[in-house]
Amino acid sequence: MIWFRRIIALPLALLFIILSLLVLVTFRVSDTLGNSDFYNEQLRQADIYNFIYDDLVPTALAEAEVTGDISKAGIDVSRLEPYLIDMVEQTVPREWLEAQVEQSFNEVVPYVWGDTESFNIRIPLKERVETAAQAMKNTLHKEEVFPVIYDQLIALILDKVTSNEESALPFALTRDEMGSILRRVLPEEWVLVQLGSAIDEVVPYLTRDKAQFMVHVEISDRLDAFEVVVADVLKKPETYDYFFEDLMAPAIEQNIQEMGSLPLGMTLSEDEILSAMRKAFPLEWYQARVTEMVAQIFAYLRGTEESLDVVIPLTDRKPAIAEALGDLADQKLESLIDSLPVCTAGQLIEMMLNPPLNSLPECRPLNLSYQQLKELLGIDISLVVAPFVDILLPDQWVLSDAELRQAFGGGGDEDFLSQAREWVQEGLTYTDEDLRATLGGDYEAVEDIRQRIADGFVFTEKELQNWLRSMGDESVQSFASLRSGLGMARQWLQVVWIIPVLLLAAVGALGGRGWRSKLVWAASVLAIMAVIAYIVFGPLFSAMVQPRLDEALLPAVGQAEGMQAMIVAKGVTIAQNAVASFMGGLKSQAVGILAVSVLLIGLAVAWPILARMRRG
Repeated sequence: MIWFRRIIALPLALLFIILSLLVLVTFRVSDTLGNSDFYNEQLRQADIYNFIYDDLVPTALAEAEVTGDISKAGIDVSRLEPYLIDMVEQTVPREWLEAQVEQSFNEVVPYVWGDTESFNIRIPLKERVETAAQAMKNTLHKEEVFPVIYDQLIALILDKVTSNEESALPFALTRDEMGSILRRVLPEEWVLVQLGSAIDEVVPYLTRDKAQFMVHVEISDRLDAFEVVVADVLKKPETYDYFFEDLMAPAIEQNIQEMGSLPLGMTLSEDEILSAMRKAFPLEWYQARVTEMVAQIFAYLRGTEESLDVVIPLTDRKPAIAEALGDLADQKLESLIDSLPVCTAGQLIEMMLNPPLNSLPECRPLNLSYQQLKELLGIDISLVVAPFVDILLPDQWVLSDAELRQAFGGGGDEDFLSQAREWVQEGLTYTDEDLRATLGGDYEAVEDIRQRIADGFVFTEKELQNWLRSMGDESVQSFASLRSGLGMARQWLQVVWIIPVLLLAAVGALGGRGWRSKLVWAASVLAIMAVIAYIVFGPLFSAMVQPRLDEALLPAVGQAEGMQAMIVAKGVTIAQNAVASFMGGLKSQAVGILAVSVLLIGLAVAWPILARMRRG
């Protein structure tokens, strides 16, 4: 009879082993894939957060399109990448990122497994944006950061200016001269302050703490420095050439006819008069007047003067002009006299007795010098020219509004000087309305970003359903079926272990006579199952399954490049670790079960001995 019972117990034992192995795997799946702690532990084991900041972020910055776009714009940020990495970590600290990821797993995993009917992932972004702004300001204030950016900004501006063939200025400046001017007018410290103010103004707008923003740059702060720079530039010899030829010469030519016709039959050409005038207005005189002229222009820019006319006093230059024109007329007169025929004796006697006044003689004495002849005839060129200069030349020249606007790039309401006056008095401003006008229809994206920052990142089961629905109704149904199946499986796990327990109890009851032999039978079958589980999930898996998994995973690493390769490699590592953790858990459970079964067998064997020892 006992053998018949034991024959029945054997298939039950085999069934127990099979079911127990399945139950072990099922419970392990529930305890790992169905447990958010498993995912969080795998990420920590893979050192994922240090990997992100130490490896992935630097590579991402090196490959990012925004870096390329900045470089195309003329700003090379390659030297600043270490500081950008530091900014990223200040904005999104490792501990904060880890907390958000773990919170997300804690919300989503129970929902996927049907333990909850909803989930709510909320990641605040407002504080991150504010932190990013402060991190940016902190980075800009580093001695080794902003000077590099500043130098590149100056170079970028110079590239734009030098590439413009139609310069607003009537004179040329070298690239080095323009760079020196920019650095004097827009010093590094001032630009840094303006950037900080702009960041402080825009950030509350992005976070919706403010409905509007206005970035304001006070140009008047730099006007005194700009005035000095302009004066220095205008003192250049080439600027003087423009000043005389394009501004003063036209004014001189208005009276050229009267000044060109002198007594004694002398005439001066336009070129001769202009040449004489240039000597009367030398470069040194012009440079001495530049500061005063520039001060008049800047008074207009500041708004203290409504007129743009620049007054150039000429009274003090009239003697020099008369002298220059007199020298020229004197040369003309000498040439005229030298061209006269030599006087005969009669003509000479007549000239001596009745010298001509205010007219040229008919001939020239052979033995008299030009100076002696002038004295004989009573000719004084300075007395002839001085009245002309005094009458025809005004006491001052006025560079009119139109002339100056033309000199600085055109006329009309939109010329350079009018725009500069507006900038000086009102400052440079850029508001949210300007941004809206610049972006046009794309401005809606800005509003969406602002709303997302204010609300934070929100992802619930509703967003998940919408995302699945975008891929088709089949995706929604498949996911719903998955959740339903996992939830049902999770519920059945609460009672499914009873079946192997009942089978094991039946094996013990059928295989043994007394309670000790029944316990030995049940514990032995349990031990056999544990040994089989250990072999299957340990050596057998390592020898047969693990190599094939590695063969399937590793080629993906070789097919990727750059940052993608890093991500794939880390993903493979996480997958291998997860498999190892999963199988290691099964092996540990098998060892634990084996230990319990051996303990039970030992207890059954040692029980009579212990009983005799107590009786003895």
